[in-house]
Amino acid sequence: MNLKYVYDFSYNFLVNQAMGYVSKQEVDNFISNPDTKELTRLTDAYELLLNILQDFNRYPNVIKFSERKDRIKSILDNYDLKHIASLQPKDLLEKFKTEFKFDKDAMWLRYTKGVISGAKFMCSFKDFNEFKSTFDSFNVNDMTREAFALFLSKKIDNMGFAIACNWLKELGYYQYAKPDTHTKDICYALGLAPKDDDLACFEAMVRVSKDAGVEAYKVDKVWWLICSGNFYRYNKLLPNPGQRKELFLSELKKQFTVK
Repeated sequence: MNLKYVYDFSYNFLVNQAMGYVSKQEVDNFISNPDTKELTRLTDAYELLLNILQDFNRYPNVIKFSERKDRIKSILDNYDLKHIASLQPKDLLEKFKTEFKFDKDAMWLRYTKGVISGAKFMCSFKDFNEFKSTFDSFNVNDMTREAFALFLSKKIDNMGFAIACNWLKELGYYQYAKPDTHTKDICYALGLAPKDDDLACFEAMVRVSKDAGVEAYKVDKVWWLICSGNFYRYNKLLPNPGQRKELFLSELKKQFTVK
């Protein structure tokens, strides 16, 4: 299977489906640039982490980080990392509970553990330059990148391999792609990875990116946008995302003779 054609087909499918809603220029901008501004402080990277730690399953609708960012920042003493690292999860959970008035604790407790362990991890760096140089040192080849994402997934609670990849790609390491529900379905449909295998999906997306001569970040964004239709930067949502995903998977199988 020519993986360059897979990417080209995917990109053209996205542009055609978005026509009338989002311009080709807007598509290109969305798949080429991260949401974040250029980071210069440990607290910038930490804030990005707090957003990404709740970016899966039902967590965004429970934690609502984007909506509550300022209030969460205030609870965390303006991201005083040493102070946050010293907290006990049950104590921080109570602060969140008092502020946001929720009844079910399970997701919030797991998120809280990630908030604290993430702060502990950030405290291991004396400044942002050391943080960046350490991360850069693992950005050498496919093996070290995968190993580093696995390391982060064990170091920070509520992270996991896919979330680690997401953090790294949004920090500007474009060689990473997130193996989420959509991208795993696509890799499985193409016969590139077993079903629900995060590592195999990640490796497959990297292979596609190399054959296509683009960053893995672009493969990630193109596939995610096809399946979700969510051009959130422009406040535009393409209609019928579920139907579009099924059409895309069906067309992929036809184009690339997947059994």
